[in-house]
Amino acid sequence: MTQKGSHTWDLHLQYHRCPKCGYIIESRSDFENRFGKYIKELICNRCQQQFTLTKEIKPTFGPLTGDPQPVEFDWNKNK
Repeated sequence: MTQKGSHTWDLHLQYHRCPKCGYIIESRSDFENRFGKYIKELICNRCQQQFTLTKEIKPTFGPLTGDPQPVEFDWNKNK
């Protein structure tokens, strides 16, 4: 999703459907990493149903060969 304007942090805007009443909930909070899964707890504004969304984390294994990733910000250059 694209964002308009200049923001100092990324905006997270997601839509979820309540499993009880079907109401569409706008969520600006991101998933949290807990116990090896991404978890988000939501409450429906219409029926007050509390529910939890989960996503599996795909395991990653770093590069064993090749060039390392470049440094994002070099503190020594920008003093």
